[in-house]
Amino acid sequence: MGPITDAQKLTFQKNMDLALQQTRSKLEPAFMYFTGLSGRLMQMIELYGSHSAMKNLGRKADTPDIDAQVEPVWVAPTQLADGHLMELEDAIKNVMDPQSMFIKVMAAAMTRGKDETLRDAVFGSRRIGQDGGTTSAWAGDTVTVGIGASATDDTTATGFNVRKIMRGIRLMQARQVDIDSEQIFAETNAQGMEELYRDLTYVNKDYRDKAVLEGKQVRQILGVTIIPADGSAAQPDYDGTTFTGAMWCKSGLGWGEFSPFRSDIPLRPDKMNRPHPQMEHWIGATRTEDYKVVKILNKK
Repeated sequence: MGPITDAQKLTFQKNMDLALQQTRSKLEPAFMYFTGLSGRLMQMIELYGSHSAMKNLGRKADTPDIDAQVEPVWVAPTQLADGHLMELEDAIKNVMDPQSMFIKVMAAAMTRGKDETLRDAVFGSRRIGQDGGTTSAWAGDTVTVGIGASATDDTTATGFNVRKIMRGIRLMQARQVDIDSEQIFAETNAQGMEELYRDLTYVNKDYRDKAVLEGKQVRQILGVTIIPADGSAAQPDYDGTTFTGAMWCKSGLGWGEFSPFRSDIPLRPDKMNRPHPQMEHWIGATRTEDYKVVKILNKK
């Protein structure tokens, strides 16, 4: 069997691109996408704080000069990489077949890496300041674990439910977030999805007709798109008895590419020139505004 040819390398790259398109990120549609990211640190957006217009200035009054708070938000790149050393005949067989498990597994690994990077930005510290040298921890609002326990009980710990989504919307509105013009998302794990479905089915009958259901999954309620996550990643542990959930506006989170996805099949001289299919992607993600990201605490 001869060496891997340039044509086979090109086929591998095309197969990987196709597999990544078919293995879509769950969180990417819920983030703003920014272009032109480069370097070790890049300013992603410059936020301007709200202020009030002046009224009744009078005749021949001076033109208003109102200082607005400006906050640059920066992002640093994260490297995603994967690779597997293979025997020559196995490599050729797998890289030439776009439906091979090898291709699918590598694509899935890169997609999970992207989602993990985006998820880390939801409550992670962000870089602000004129040079990105200041680290700012999340300082948004929290829906407490007891919200929705019953019509008269907001203190007993309970799982994910419609009233917690309603409270998250209320907290955003209180922070002057224009929820009518925002796309709002919430991510939950399998347990949270079951609790929300049960709440809609057996408790909140008034909301059942307003919910978008797909099989046993709730896809949307009250205009909030529900993202089902794999495993428990969407709701990490909070205090041993509580999950940490999240609801956010799309404009409150952003991501971009520092370097586009690339794949190749170099030969390893230290391994008798065996092929080593590999891929790499440099991306960055950050939260833009704290009050557009709400923490939702749910009982385990």
